[in-house]
Amino acid sequence: MKRGLTLTSIALLALAITGCGNKLSQPMPGPTPESRAAQPGAAQSTLNAGGQAGGPLVPATNVPPATQQAMPPAAAGPAPAREFTVYFDFNKSTLTSAGREVIKHAAAAAQQGSIAHITVTGHTDTVGSAEFNQRLSERRADTVRRALIAAGVPAGEVTARGVGKTELAVPTADGVKEPRNRRAVIAEGGPGA
Repeated sequence: MKRGLTLTSIALLALAITGCGNKLSQPMPGPTPESRAAQPGAAQSTLNAGGQAGGPLVPATNVPPATQQAMPPAAAGPAPAREFTVYFDFNKSTLTSAGREVIKHAAAAAQQGSIAHITVTGHTDTVGSAEFNQRLSERRADTVRRALIAAGVPAGEVTARGVGKTELAVPTADGVKEPRNRRAVIAEGGPGA
């Protein structure tokens, strides 16, 4: 019995002297030096004698000092911006059933969070004149704005603007019917008007 206690005491004393007691863990794939440096406050990793993860464990000696510092607590700020996209049929500003579903989800998200403001931006494809597309994009944005208000979003929190064919989701030449450009983007959490 004394011999078992003596061996245990010696092992604990050896761990205490070498400082290894709390740094050994089950071997697992280790992070790259780049990802390790990007994780302030992360626990020190362990490597085998060859510098690879796994095998007999020894304390890592190449952990950058920055990984041993604690990160300051994150400051409370505004809710992160979220976007929802409503697509339109060619030369139309009326909502499709899919568009109504997107608006329903956007309105629910806006009502659940602490959103400061919602901006709806209408877009078009490149078919037609700049003036025609500007008016169509404004109608699309206003259609979505009115639908958000009807779904319970306060009118004072929603603004609408049209950008015509100037901010394309999919760059195309003039005169191209690209369905992904015919849209209105609902941006929640943006700055107020």
